[in-house]
Amino acid sequence: MVKVLAPAKINFTLDITGKLENGYHTVDMVMQSVNLCDVVTVEKSQEFTLTCNKDYIPCDSSNTAYKAVKLFEKLTGTVCNVNVNIEKHIPAQAGLAGGSTDGAAVLVALNKLYNQGLSDSQLAELGGKIGADVPFCIYGGTMLATGIGTELEKVKPNLDLQKYIILLCKPKINVSTPQAYKMSDSRPFSDSVHSTAVINALVNNDEAEFCKGLYNDFDSLLNLEQVQYIKEIMLKNGAYASVMSGSGPTVYGIFTDNGLADKTYEILSKEYTDVYKASCCNGGCTV
Repeated sequence: MVKVLAPAKINFTLDITGKLENGYHTVDMVMQSVNLCDVVTVEKSQEFTLTCNKDYIPCDSSNTAYKAVKLFEKLTGTVCNVNVNIEKHIPAQAGLAGGSTDGAAVLVALNKLYNQGLSDSQLAELGGKIGADVPFCIYGGTMLATGIGTELEKVKPNLDLQKYIILLCKPKINVSTPQAYKMSDSRPFSDSVHSTAVINALVNNDEAEFCKGLYNDFDSLLNLEQVQYIKEIMLKNGAYASVMSGSGPTVYGIFTDNGLADKTYEILSKEYTDVYKASCCNGGCTV
């Protein structure tokens, strides 16, 4: 049996830069792993089964974890009679790569369970065939993602990201990522990106510029009332910055004062079910 911790991700930046002929959009993003984790357990069995502790998660071929098993079988020639159990803690349809990180965790677990010896880069290449965020979830940490999100470059911050408390709140709405990207076709794509300033700030240990530079194209594109409301609460109660993650609708706030973070957590918890405290982490899916 192999048990994998599968971290969520947040976006420090997200710019939609164009659209390819195949319909995929190109992006420029700085992504960060946080220690809000699903737990994915994979063990050998008589047949392949997929289970989850949340009834609303489909355990069929639409699940990224299911796709990961089938792709691993196809590309390694290994028959994977396994039970995959997903213990969900990351909310679904939240802009936190919850499905992608489960798929990444399955690839990591199968690689170990069947002694395939694949490197992270090989696993990431596999992962890119099932979801654009899966390669990042293999590596984790802080990375620049370009292309359709699968071209990754490691960022080595000198700013101590682990000192921050990351408060996350998902409002009671869901956002369809394909629909969100479709909406981006109605306006000009970004001709300048925000990642350069944020990466420079991270490398130069410039907290003020880092917080100032956080940005998400989808924030203004979707202009969700609940998102703006949550951001306002976070900023009024001591967050250095507050931004939507991915295509939303989860909002995160960056705090340095644990007392202020706790106070804001309590305020938001009175209205929202999905409120979490987390911190940045340096890696992706780990056994």
